[in-house]
Amino acid sequence: MVKQGQYYYTIHGRYFAIYRCVFNDGHTSMGEKVVNEPPYYNREQARRRVYELNGWNYTPKQPKA
Repeated sequence: MVKQGQYYYTIHGRYFAIYRCVFNDGHTSMGEKVVNEPPYYNREQARRRVYELNGWNYTPKQPKA
């Protein structure tokens, strides 16, 4: 669940876009696209950028065996 003010990524056509949550009431959330962010064609790059924007510690996902 994304909290108000947090950043998240989602697919947007052929790339991943970064959004910022502006409304969340527990059932519905709404975000607005961050204008100055470039498109990310790799999910892991988008994930890394969201972690950076939110101030979280990033650890790469381990490939499934």
